[in-house]
Parts: sequence; structure tokens; C-alpha cells
Amino acid sequence: MTEAGGPAISDAALPGTADAEGWRRLHPLSPLLRGGVVLIVVAGIVFANFRDHFVNLFFSDRFTGGGVEVDMNGEGDIVDLYEYLAAEGLLLLVLGGVLLVLVLIIVFSWVAWRFATYRIGEDDVEARRGVLFRTHRRAPLERIQSVNLQRSLLARAFGLTKIEIVTAGQGGKVELAYLAHGDAKTVREQIVRRAAVKRGEGSAPGGFPGPGETPETAAAPRAAASGDYAAASGNSAFASGEYAVASGDRAAEASGATPDPATAAVGIDGRPYAPAGDRLSARAQDFADFDIDPAALAADALVKVPLGRLIGSIALGWEAVVVMLIAVLVVAGGAVFEPALILTVIPLGIVMVGIVFSQFNKGFNFALSRGRDAIRTGSGLTSTMTESIPFGRIHAVEARQPLLWRPLGWWRARITTAGHSVAQGGQNATQNVVLPVGTEADVLRVIEALLPGVGDDERGIAALRDALSGAGTGYLGAGPRAGWVLWFGRRRAGIALAETGSADATLRIRRGALTRSLSIMPLVRAQSVQLRRPLVHRWLGLASLQAHTVLGPVRMEMRGIALESARELFDVLEADVLRIQNAEARELSDAQDRLPERPPARAAEAGTGIPAPRAAGAEPHGPARLADVPGDASGDAPGNVPEAP
Repeated sequence: MTEAGGPAISDAALPGTADAEGWRRLHPLSPLLRGGVVLIVVAGIVFANFRDHFVNLFFSDRFTGGGVEVDMNGEGDIVDLYEYLAAEGLLLLVLGGVLLVLVLIIVFSWVAWRFATYRIGEDDVEARRGVLFRTHRRAPLERIQSVNLQRSLLARAFGLTKIEIVTAGQGGKVELAYLAHGDAKTVREQIVRRAAVKRGEGSAPGGFPGPGETPETAAAPRAAASGDYAAASGNSAFASGEYAVASGDRAAEASGATPDPATAAVGIDGRPYAPAGDRLSARAQDFADFDIDPAALAADALVKVPLGRLIGSIALGWEAVVVMLIAVLVVAGGAVFEPALILTVIPLGIVMVGIVFSQFNKGFNFALSRGRDAIRTGSGLTSTMTESIPFGRIHAVEARQPLLWRPLGWWRARITTAGHSVAQGGQNATQNVVLPVGTEADVLRVIEALLPGVGDDERGIAALRDALSGAGTGYLGAGPRAGWVLWFGRRRAGIALAETGSADATLRIRRGALTRSLSIMPLVRAQSVQLRRPLVHRWLGLASLQAHTVLGPVRMEMRGIALESARELFDVLEADVLRIQNAEARELSDAQDRLPERPPARAAEAGTGIPAPRAAGAEPHGPARLADVPGDASGDAPGNVPEAP
């Protein structure tokens, strides 16, 4: 693979050895974690429940003089299976059958491992598995929405990690289960960097220059991150390249190359652990790796959630408050009317415990870090998940503040990205939360990290602060009769266009009374804009203005706008969206023209239903975007701008 202005990109940084076609194998213990662990658990349960009988069968002659009496009458207790097999002389036969089953399991697991491979190519990431029924999935680099690392408690104990590559569209997911933790981080970094190079937004993997970069400019940020972290951790060995990651940088150690700091195991403070002196220490570091991007601390782009704040936010959240109110009402009703009603508190308590533990587990040790090519979020108590979202894949951001959080100044942030199913993209999707709870300053840092160009100077920060907690200066407010549709939210409701003179223009909407919110969407991510007038709005002379993006929890809609104001804003919004997206289309076309010619795209894989990559300059599949602008890299079906009524 080659890039303009730089040398060929090497696959030497990837773990393992590739075959002639570039396919690599997963970890040998992968089949065990995918299904074989169940058999081990069952065997452990059987042994734990019948260990006394095993002792009697094999050692009873030492204490009783030999022989085991077996009651075959069926009276009293049920005849023990193991005693019966021993008395009939079938025990060795049964044990031999069990041993044969275990051998077959090991053989089939080995065969399954041999047939499970993956490949990171110039244009996509591919995974194959299956012996009798083969599956082959492909994720084009330009359509990747996020790269996630998932580690269950058992996988952490084995030092393994599953990679989940999410692409645009429902069910668009490629899984690499499992790799050694350090190897998984290396593969994740390679995928994210190659996807950035494919989109013309970053440098090539391994520090090679991307489009418009020189070798010196491409290597500078990575070297700076290594140096800053070496200084922060006080580890001169890390700065000189002697630091070795136990599992992820074995190849680098063998070759004498400097390991990538992006794959080093780090603590909750974002600093790398001291070099491991033995294999056990290295495994412990992998188990306790918080997977924070090494460039985040040096760039002051690290946001963490303290444990006390997390517990307080759960206790003051709407879920806990509603359940507690219901419990109080039930107890009061039981004391006044029927005492048996108090028993219904038990299922409510179970529900409450489930809600609290789920929120605590997903918010424990939460950290958001911004690297060079992606935003990374990670959290988890027992099982952990780290999500890496490449820049440009975030369609909308929303900051929310429940009523009981208001005196403490706490906020929650969530996003909309492509690649989730209908259920995952719904309003209750917890995987879309990028900040479980934080101060206003944390929210500002999160918005700046998620949307480059928004809130990156004093004027932008002041505008965001005013939109979050201030009067909303410059926002178009609700109409004079909007109280009938917005109720107490009329006073806060507002909509505005910001930075319309640049490519970073955004649509911003304030709303909410009991739960305040501020939603921000880059205009380049708009799929369509719509002005509509439901029945009540028509009676009151009002209109609703909405900008559509991909399915997700953030809804970009402002209701209760005066009709004439809504029409004027609709025209301005339409013109800005067309201008910005046309400019982006021209830039993408120019970037594609600068890339060297590639061999013709291969045909779609048989039976996969995945089309071959579209060549540069070819017509896009499906309907066009606004004003025939080609669809964005997310691959979602766009809409069209409706006519204003």
C-alpha cells in the first residue's frame, strides 16, 4: 500500500505472521472463550457437587477395608450414579468416554481456530470463520464508524480482548474474537489510522506520512506524545524506546524497534505502567489497563469521572427518583389500605438494584481521551469496553441536565453515530453516552474533543456556556403562543446557526424545563431539513423545524417557532447546508484525484451480500444527498430538502 508523498505502508506492526494473501490467525484460546468455557463450568459444578462421592469411590477401601455397598432397592434415597457405575464395573468406561469427548472438543476447537482468520487490507478489514458453514465479512475502511475493544471478566483473566468494528448501516459489524490484549490494541490503532488515511484525515500507520504530510510532520505528534508521557511518568526507558508492552509489542521488542506508545498499558491517571519485570506482572498490567490514549494527557484532552460524582449522579437520576417515589407510594398505600401491597416493593427493589448496578458498571472508571485520529471512551467494572470513534463520524452531540443535577452543575453528554440498529439507536441507548456525569467545564472539553472547530477559542467557549446555562443570546426563541405546546420549556427553547462562515458551521437547539438540553449538529452531517406544521401548530400559527441525521438519541428539532420566523430560518438553513456540503464534496473529489491509481476493485464476495468498493468518481449507490451532493462516508441513505409551506 502506498500513499502520495510517502513510502509504502508496512504490515510489520501487526501481530502474528500473515500468509501469502495477508490472512492472520486469532488467539488459540478464542474457541475456548466462544463456547468451550461452558463445558469447563459444567464440569466444575459436577465435581463440586460430587467430590465426596469421588473420594468414597477411589479411597474408601483405605478406610473401610474395601468395597462399596450400593442400595439397589430404590427405597429411601435415590441410588447414586457413581456408586452404581463402580459396582457394575462401568466407571472406567464412562471416564474413558468423557476423556474422548474432551479430546474431540480440543480437536474441533483447534480446527475452528485454524479456519478463523482476519486481514487488514488497503481498503477494508475482513474476517473469515467456520468449517462447514463459512462466513466472510468485510468492513470498508471509509465506512468504519467506530472500533471497540470488549473485555468480559473471563477474557480479562485470560488476557484476551475482542475487537468490534462497527460500520454504517444496521448490523454492519465485523468481530475479531479474540486477540491478546496488547495485540488487539495494536490492531485497533492500525485500523483507525488506516481509516484516517483512507479519508485523507490523518497520517499513515506506523508514522508514515499521509496525503499532504511530510515524514517529519507525520512523525512529530507521535514523538511528542512519547516524549511528553515519558516525562510525565518519569520513565526514561519509555522515552528511549526500551519500554516493552508484554503482549502487544513483542514483535517490536524482537526487532529492536520502539514500541508504539498508543498500545502501552496505562493506569487511571493516563500514564503508562512501569516496565513489567515478569510475565505475571505483565498480565496484571493488561488486566488493569484503562486504555487511555497516550496523546490525551499531553494535549490536556482527558476527561474522567470521579467515583463519588458517579454514585451521586445515579442517586439523583430520574430512574432512581421515579423508582423511589413509586416505592414510597406503594408502602403508604399498603399501610392505609392493604398491607399485602407492601410485598410489591420487592420486585421494585430488584429493578432498582439492576438499574443502579448497570449504570455504575458502565460509568465506573470512565475516561474520555482524544487522540490524533479518534475519540476514545472507556469504562467498566467487571467487563470493560473501549470505543474508538474516528473524527468525522459523530453526527450530533447533546448535553443534558436533569433537574436534581442543576444545583450541583452536573451534565451528561451523548452522541449520535451511524452503525447502530434501530433498538441501539433509540432514546435509551446507553452505549451512546460519552460522559455519564461531569461539570460544565467537562462538557465544554467533551464538545471540543468531539467536534473539532467548535468551542476551541474564547469566543466559542463563551457562546457554549451561554447556551448551556445562560440566557441563550442570539437564539431564535419560541413563538408568542408556544406555551400551549412547550409548556414550561417555552422560556428556554431556542435555535441558532453558529459559525456559518466556515466549514465548522453547526445547528444548535436549546430546550427542556425539567431536563435542560443543548443539541449541536454540524451542518455537514445534515441528511435533510424539514419545516412541518402539526394540527395544534397550525391553530396557533406556529411551525416545527427539524434537521434529519442518522438514527440516534439526539433529536435536532425545535417546536413552537413563529411561522414567519420558521420560514426565514428554513431558507437560511437550506442555503448553508447546500453550500457547506457542496464544498465538502469538492474537497473529497480533489482528495480522491490526488491519490494514486489503484487496481480495479474486486467483485463482491460470494454469498456475503457486500458490494465491492466503489471506485473514485463513480456514481454513488442510492439517492443523492442535498442538491445531488454525493453521500458522506457514513453510507447512510440521505434525504432531500422539502419545500417550505
